[in-house]
Amino acid sequence: MSTFKDYLTESTKSYDYKIKIAGASKDIDKNALETALQKFDLASMSAGKTTPIMTLPLDFPALSNEQVTIFDVTTNYPESPRVMHEYLSDLLRIPATHIVVRKPNEPTEEYQNDMQVAKKSEYANKLHDIEYKDAPKVNAEDYHSTKANMGLLKELLKDREVNKDAPKEKENIMSKEEVGTPSPFSKITKAHPIEGKK
Repeated sequence: MSTFKDYLTESTKSYDYKIKIAGASKDIDKNALETALQKFDLASMSAGKTTPIMTLPLDFPALSNEQVTIFDVTTNYPESPRVMHEYLSDLLRIPATHIVVRKPNEPTEEYQNDMQVAKKSEYANKLHDIEYKDAPKVNAEDYHSTKANMGLLKELLKDREVNKDAPKEKENIMSKEEVGTPSPFSKITKAHPIEGKK
């Protein structure tokens, strides 16, 4: 029969976190991070995966053109991500805007995983495809070339020959009254106030 102590040691629970730090991985002191996490009884810590330089990193909206290093951490002591974020930011002297601590099952983490899967799916958004590979092949010479221009001119000449017998519109001729009427503002009848009458 097992004792209470055996049950207690078998029921140890571990807590997983994802720690994301903006910046190149060579600038991050991994030994200092591991030492800082000993406060939470660190069970394991990954070497850290570094993303390529991104114009807008997902978890860091205030930053641009940065790499992000992601550490998968497992501790034996539970702690809220917010407290761990503040503790690591203070101890490692990393600005609070450059570090993020999350649990793996948070909605934002699940959303990011879903987005990675959706990019590779056959139902991916076609609007993000700049080259639009699914578009039908079009011969450019059919729309803008000398051959296309000559085809257009032939069509216009055909239309001109068909409408050759149609009556022409009357030309816009101004009447004699409109031509000879001077503007009332063209003649000044009063003398200039400063110059006086001459």
